[in-house]
Amino acid sequence: MELAGDLEALRGGVNDAVLAYVGAMSAHDEVAAALQEAAQSLGDAQLHVRAPTGYGAVVLATRGVAFAFAAGMAQIGVRLGPELVGRALATGAAALPAIGPDWVAITLFRDDWPDPDLRFWTRKAYVYARTTGAHG
Repeated sequence: MELAGDLEALRGGVNDAVLAYVGAMSAHDEVAAALQEAAQSLGDAQLHVRAPTGYGAVVLATRGVAFAFAAGMAQIGVRLGPELVGRALATGAAALPAIGPDWVAITLFRDDWPDPDLRFWTRKAYVYARTTGAHG
């Protein structure tokens, strides 16, 4: 996956809340790498970062719609359809009301907790972004 641009390229509409949330956050390199690996098989996923040099948050988008991000020491955020938000919450994700009802946070590297299926959640977020578009 190649770098498509900085976060400013995603400004506007449905992306503003997630960009405000990740704002000045950084992303640990292992968290960013886990998200990028999970998205490798997605056909039209673009990688955006706060600054091409540095450790800013990483945001994935398709068709100009942000659908996942990596931030902090262990957080992956994904934007899911309403039918999957409940499932994600029931399996250990946390709601992200500051971004919106369709965003949840998945915490990596939790002791005594199964590893989350990032490929599954990233793929579901990608499909949701492609089907809802900028009007999500």
